[in-house]
Amino acid sequence: MYDSDHSIKIPISNRKVTLLIFGCFAFIIIGVFLWFEADNQIRYPVIVVKAISIACIIFFGAGILPGFKKLFGQRVGMIIDNKGIQDNTGISRSRFIDWSNIEGFNIISIRSTKIILVFVNNSDEIILKESKLTQCILRQSQKIYGTPISIASGTLKISSDRLYTLLQNRYEIAKKFKK
Repeated sequence: MYDSDHSIKIPISNRKVTLLIFGCFAFIIIGVFLWFEADNQIRYPVIVVKAISIACIIFFGAGILPGFKKLFGQRVGMIIDNKGIQDNTGISRSRFIDWSNIEGFNIISIRSTKIILVFVNNSDEIILKESKLTQCILRQSQKIYGTPISIASGTLKISSDRLYTLLQNRYEIAKKFKK
Protein backbone atom coordinates (compact mmCIF):
# COMPACT_ATOMS: atom_id res chain seq x y z
CA MET A 1 0.00 0.00 0.00
CA TYR A 2 2.91 2.41 0.71
CA ASP A 3 5.27 3.34 -2.10
CA SER A 4 8.91 4.44 -1.96
CA ASP A 5 7.88 8.10 -2.38
CA HIS A 6 5.64 7.81 0.71
CA SER A 7 2.50 7.76 -1.36
CA ILE A 8 -0.35 5.49 -0.38
CA LYS A 9 -1.86 3.58 -3.27
CA ILE A 10 -5.24 2.02 -2.58
CA PRO A 11 -6.24 -0.60 -5.15
CA ILE A 12 -9.65 -1.23 -6.64
CA SER A 13 -11.41 -4.16 -4.98
CA ASN A 14 -12.20 -6.68 -7.72
CA ARG A 15 -14.62 -8.45 -5.39
CA LYS A 16 -16.65 -5.30 -4.68
CA VAL A 17 -16.71 -4.21 -8.33
CA THR A 18 -17.76 -7.71 -9.44
CA LEU A 19 -20.61 -7.65 -6.92
CA LEU A 20 -21.70 -4.24 -8.25
CA ILE A 21 -21.69 -5.56 -11.82
CA PHE A 22 -23.75 -8.61 -10.83
CA GLY A 23 -26.13 -6.29 -8.98
CA CYS A 24 -26.56 -4.21 -12.14
CA PHE A 25 -27.26 -7.34 -14.19
CA ALA A 26 -29.81 -8.51 -11.61
CA PHE A 27 -31.70 -5.21 -11.77
CA ILE A 28 -31.62 -5.24 -15.58
CA ILE A 29 -33.16 -8.72 -15.52
CA ILE A 30 -35.79 -7.46 -13.07
CA GLY A 31 -36.47 -4.52 -15.42
CA VAL A 32 -36.92 -6.85 -18.41
CA PHE A 33 -39.17 -9.12 -16.33
CA LEU A 34 -41.30 -6.12 -15.29
CA TRP A 35 -41.63 -5.05 -18.92
CA PHE A 36 -43.03 -8.40 -19.99
CA GLU A 37 -45.23 -8.81 -16.91
CA ALA A 38 -46.67 -5.27 -17.07
CA ASP A 39 -49.63 -6.36 -19.22
CA ASN A 40 -50.33 -9.46 -17.09
CA GLN A 41 -50.67 -7.77 -13.71
CA ILE A 42 -53.62 -5.69 -12.51
CA ARG A 43 -52.29 -4.07 -9.34
CA TYR A 44 -50.59 -1.05 -10.98
CA PRO A 45 -51.20 0.84 -14.23
CA VAL A 46 -49.32 -0.75 -17.13
CA ILE A 47 -47.64 2.54 -18.05
CA VAL A 48 -46.21 2.89 -14.52
CA VAL A 49 -44.78 -0.63 -14.51
CA LYS A 50 -43.25 -0.15 -17.97
CA ALA A 51 -41.78 3.23 -16.96
CA ILE A 52 -40.19 1.62 -13.89
CA SER A 53 -38.82 -1.21 -16.02
CA ILE A 54 -37.30 1.23 -18.53
CA ALA A 55 -35.77 3.29 -15.72
CA CYS A 56 -34.36 0.12 -14.19
CA ILE A 57 -32.82 -1.03 -17.47
CA ILE A 58 -31.34 2.39 -18.32
CA PHE A 59 -30.04 3.25 -14.85
CA PHE A 60 -28.45 -0.10 -14.07
CA GLY A 61 -27.41 -0.66 -17.68
CA ALA A 62 -25.44 2.58 -17.47
CA GLY A 63 -23.53 1.14 -14.50
CA ILE A 64 -22.24 -1.95 -16.28
CA LEU A 65 -19.72 -0.32 -18.65
CA PRO A 66 -18.03 1.78 -15.94
CA GLY A 67 -18.04 -1.33 -13.75
CA PHE A 68 -16.14 -3.33 -16.37
CA LYS A 69 -13.77 -0.40 -16.92
CA LYS A 70 -12.99 -0.43 -13.19
CA LEU A 71 -12.64 -4.20 -13.14
CA PHE A 72 -10.28 -4.50 -16.11
CA GLY A 73 -8.80 -1.00 -16.25
CA GLN A 74 -6.65 0.96 -13.87
CA ARG A 75 -5.75 -1.03 -10.76
CA VAL A 76 -5.21 1.94 -8.40
CA GLY A 77 -8.40 3.51 -7.09
CA MET A 78 -6.81 6.26 -5.03
CA ILE A 79 -3.36 7.72 -4.46
CA ILE A 80 -2.66 9.82 -1.38
CA ASP A 81 0.71 11.56 -1.47
CA ASN A 82 2.50 14.77 -0.44
CA LYS A 83 0.74 16.78 -3.17
CA GLY A 84 -2.82 15.68 -2.51
CA ILE A 85 -5.39 13.03 -3.35
CA GLN A 86 -5.79 11.41 -6.77
CA ASP A 87 -9.31 9.97 -6.70
CA ASN A 88 -9.96 7.42 -9.47
CA THR A 89 -13.11 5.99 -7.91
CA GLY A 90 -15.61 8.06 -9.88
CA ILE A 91 -17.62 6.81 -12.82
CA SER A 92 -16.22 9.26 -15.32
CA ARG A 93 -12.81 10.86 -14.98
CA SER A 94 -10.38 10.92 -12.12
CA ARG A 95 -9.99 13.96 -9.90
CA PHE A 96 -6.92 15.44 -8.21
CA ILE A 97 -7.47 17.40 -5.00
CA ASP A 98 -4.48 19.47 -3.87
CA TRP A 99 -3.84 19.61 -0.12
CA SER A 100 -3.80 23.42 -0.37
CA ASN A 101 -7.46 23.34 -1.45
CA ILE A 102 -8.62 21.01 1.32
CA GLU A 103 -10.10 22.53 4.47
CA GLY A 104 -11.11 19.32 6.20
CA PHE A 105 -13.03 16.06 6.15
CA ASN A 106 -16.19 14.66 7.67
CA ILE A 107 -17.73 11.22 7.50
CA ILE A 108 -21.48 10.74 7.18
CA SER A 109 -23.77 7.74 6.79
CA ILE A 110 -26.51 7.59 4.21
CA ARG A 111 -28.51 4.50 5.07
CA SER A 112 -25.68 2.04 5.80
CA THR A 113 -23.13 3.58 3.41
CA LYS A 114 -20.39 5.74 4.89
CA ILE A 115 -19.31 8.65 2.73
CA ILE A 116 -16.32 10.91 3.30
CA LEU A 117 -16.99 14.57 2.60
CA VAL A 118 -13.97 16.59 1.45
CA PHE A 119 -14.38 20.28 2.23
CA VAL A 120 -12.49 22.49 -0.22
CA ASN A 121 -11.88 26.21 -0.74
CA ASN A 122 -12.37 26.06 -4.52
CA SER A 123 -15.86 24.51 -4.91
CA ASP A 124 -16.89 26.69 -7.86
CA GLU A 125 -13.70 25.86 -9.76
CA ILE A 126 -14.26 22.13 -9.22
CA ILE A 127 -17.91 22.32 -10.29
CA LEU A 128 -17.17 24.30 -13.48
CA LYS A 129 -14.70 21.62 -14.71
CA GLU A 130 -17.52 19.08 -15.03
CA SER A 131 -20.26 18.40 -17.59
CA LYS A 132 -23.60 20.21 -17.21
CA LEU A 133 -25.31 17.16 -15.68
CA THR A 134 -22.48 16.58 -13.23
CA GLN A 135 -22.48 20.30 -12.38
CA CYS A 136 -26.14 20.03 -11.31
CA ILE A 137 -25.34 17.03 -9.10
CA LEU A 138 -22.30 18.75 -7.56
CA ARG A 139 -24.25 21.96 -6.91
CA GLN A 140 -26.89 19.92 -5.10
CA SER A 141 -24.17 18.22 -3.04
CA GLN A 142 -22.68 21.64 -2.25
CA LYS A 143 -26.09 22.88 -1.13
CA ILE A 144 -26.91 19.85 1.05
CA TYR A 145 -23.50 18.88 2.47
CA GLY A 146 -21.42 22.05 2.07
CA THR A 147 -19.02 20.48 -0.42
CA PRO A 148 -19.19 19.11 -3.97
CA ILE A 149 -16.64 16.38 -3.24
CA SER A 150 -17.52 13.10 -1.59
CA ILE A 151 -15.66 9.81 -1.54
CA ALA A 152 -17.24 6.42 -1.01
CA SER A 153 -14.85 3.54 -0.49
CA GLY A 154 -17.32 1.12 -2.10
CA THR A 155 -14.96 0.09 -4.90
CA LEU A 156 -11.73 0.34 -2.91
CA LYS A 157 -9.84 -2.31 -0.95
CA ILE A 158 -10.20 -0.31 2.26
CA SER A 159 -12.94 0.45 4.74
CA SER A 160 -14.45 3.94 4.96
CA ASP A 161 -13.21 4.36 8.53
CA ARG A 162 -9.64 3.38 7.63
CA LEU A 163 -9.67 5.67 4.56
CA TYR A 164 -11.00 8.54 6.67
CA THR A 165 -8.20 8.04 9.21
CA LEU A 166 -5.57 7.94 6.43
CA LEU A 167 -6.92 11.12 4.85
CA GLN A 168 -7.07 12.93 8.22
CA ASN A 169 -3.50 11.92 9.10
CA ARG A 170 -2.05 12.95 5.72
CA TYR A 171 -4.00 16.21 5.85
CA GLU A 172 -2.55 17.06 9.26
CA ILE A 173 0.97 16.37 7.93
CA ALA A 174 0.31 18.52 4.83
CA LYS A 175 -0.98 21.38 7.02
CA LYS A 176 2.25 21.39 9.03
CA PHE A 177 4.36 21.65 5.88
CA LYS A 178 2.11 24.33 4.42
CA LYS A 179 2.86 26.77 7.27
